[in-house]
Amino acid sequence: MTGGSVQPCVQSHPVEVRVATAADLGTLQRAIYAAWTWREEWHERAYVAHAAQSLPDSYVDDFGKVAGDAGVIAAAADRGGEQVLGAAWYRFFSHESHRSGFVAEDVPELVISVEESARGRGVGRLLMEALTELASSRGITRLSLHVNRENTRARRMYSSFGFEETELGDRRGVVMVMRLAGE
Repeated sequence: MTGGSVQPCVQSHPVEVRVATAADLGTLQRAIYAAWTWREEWHERAYVAHAAQSLPDSYVDDFGKVAGDAGVIAAAADRGGEQVLGAAWYRFFSHESHRSGFVAEDVPELVISVEESARGRGVGRLLMEALTELASSRGITRLSLHVNRENTRARRMYSSFGFEETELGDRRGVVMVMRLAGE
């Protein structure tokens, strides 16, 4: 997958989607916090307090240094830099050490987060398209994710991509799986 301009614009700036690298760890840490607090308005002070605890998080720790890690970042040009609008990535987990969306060791678990100000503008869709294209190009045949049962907007988007709900999951969330082209 290559980075390139895409259709949606945020404040009249075209959105670029690029491949995530180990240098994006800070962006992914912010994104996972935003994903976990999806119902709440973003409060920078709350995030800083959370980050100061330096708690381990297997969704992001050592991202880009672990075999199979892959992700994409959506951003708009912002005064000579970039304004990150969202991130989507996946990681492989084992039976012994896995997260809520675990299905199998050969099925990476996807995480996606879109900045509050960019929600409802197609950024999540762009991230999903780019990440599924990247996964397919790397021979991945299925992706899984865990989504809060109450997050109907996200569940609808995942379903539109072909994610199907499974019997896995817990009282808080649903595990969904998508079969990629070529399986």
